[in-house]
Amino acid sequence: MKRKFLLLFTLVFAALMLTTNFGQSVAAKAAEEKTGVGLANHVLLAYKNGWKYRSGCYGQFVGDKRASDCSGLIKSYIWWQGEGKNPKPGSASVAGSSSAMLKSAEVSGNIDYNDKSSLPRIHGLILYQPGHVGVYVGNNMAVDNRSTGEDMKYEQVFGRKNIKWTKWFKLPQVTYPTTGWATYDGEQYYYEDGQYVVNTKRVIDGITYTFGEDGRITEQVQAVA
Repeated sequence: MKRKFLLLFTLVFAALMLTTNFGQSVAAKAAEEKTGVGLANHVLLAYKNGWKYRSGCYGQFVGDKRASDCSGLIKSYIWWQGEGKNPKPGSASVAGSSSAMLKSAEVSGNIDYNDKSSLPRIHGLILYQPGHVGVYVGNNMAVDNRSTGEDMKYEQVFGRKNIKWTKWFKLPQVTYPTTGWATYDGEQYYYEDGQYVVNTKRVIDGITYTFGEDGRITEQVQAVA
């Protein structure tokens, strides 16, 4: 009787552990963090891959190319399921239109074209003009999916010839860098107080880094022991 009880207890305990571990795995996958730098990398890749503009689309394949509208480009990152798959609408809640996205933001600001510091140095900020949104990818550059026939654009913010961005905001579904390293387009940037540093030197973990005006590392020197 004792052997039967011990065997039954062992089987039940093993089943419970398997269920617990499986639940943890699913939860970890579902809770994959979306970041501003991740969004910036995502839209830059969409630009390089030549996504097309199509109203109402959010990154799904249309023929042999992915397509989106302006807000759909952003939603494609939030709903992303991986290469070769269509994004899954509703897998995470996100505002639908450009104006609704702006309204949902808790942190936002105006862009003053006489003051470049009015746009924070943060990868993945959302840029807004009435009826349209894009993504700030750093170094005065933005990516947006504009209109039929124009498709994906990679252009300056300050110095832009077309209708100018009027506001920036943080998308609530995205976590933005505060302090530490972030990698965008294969380059490392160092954040302090919520913005990547420029035109400065920092000693980090025994290495002296020199950062240029675009925030990229121009020199790094190992400290002498």
